Amino acid sequence: MTIVTEDVPTTTAPAKHRAEVATALPPARGQSFLKLVAIELRKSVNTRSGRVLIAAVLLIAVAALAWQITHLPQGAAGFDGFLGAASTGVMLLLPVIGVMAMTSEWTQRTALTTFTLSPRRVRVQLAKFVSAVVLSAVVMTGVVALALASTALAGGITDHAASYAGLGGQLAGAYLTVALNVVMGAAFGAVIPQTAVAILAFFIAPTAWSLAGPALFKDNANYLDVFGALGRIAERDLHGMVPETLTAVGVWIVLPTIIGLWASSRREVK
Repeated sequence: MTIVTEDVPTTTAPAKHRAEVATALPPARGQSFLKLVAIELRKSVNTRSGRVLIAAVLLIAVAALAWQITHLPQGAAGFDGFLGAASTGVMLLLPVIGVMAMTSEWTQRTALTTFTLSPRRVRVQLAKFVSAVVLSAVVMTGVVALALASTALAGGITDHAASYAGLGGQLAGAYLTVALNVVMGAAFGAVIPQTAVAILAFFIAPTAWSLAGPALFKDNANYLDVFGALGRIAERDLHGMVPETLTAVGVWIVLPTIIGLWASSRREVK
């Protein structure tokens, strides 16, 4: 007796299975901008250098406030004096976090992984800018809390009355100045992908101009004096120097940001 077996095609089953799996999987979605910002924030605080910088800012603030309490001038113990003393470390060190946020992908050779997972580079770079500003605002909030506590402490343990006159305006000027300073640092980091070089350029270039500019261009040097512009913004009084302030902010902050985003989008990933 001859048994005849019917050949069953085996190639269609795997193909059918793959088709079913493909249709069962949810459509791939890109990362939201808020998720990118959260990732960049985690990168900034998960590194040893980032934590050390934040701790240094707070320690400098505590030291400056202790000195301020023991060297109070005549009159009331004003919050503005304590905030100015506590903000020294913020203005010096927080922009470095902005620099490192932009240069870390290139110096640590993680750009290939980052831009493979998120190919839209400008979007990633903008998330870095936003995360640097958010982190600076959080650290600045801690410094403000220390300044408020120190003002109250000075009023309680000394014969000086605590004064909080103009509190809202002082806080607005301080937060805006810190944000602009951090964006400036991030912009330098976007233009120059090497951390050390970018930090040196950030500190040396505007300082050199503020020293040499007045000797070379007299009053016209104010158009490129970013320190003077940030000081006027912090005081909430432009002293009639609106064109000078806007020009300095545009040249030192807005222009490097645009150039940095363009350069980052075209830089070769290795």
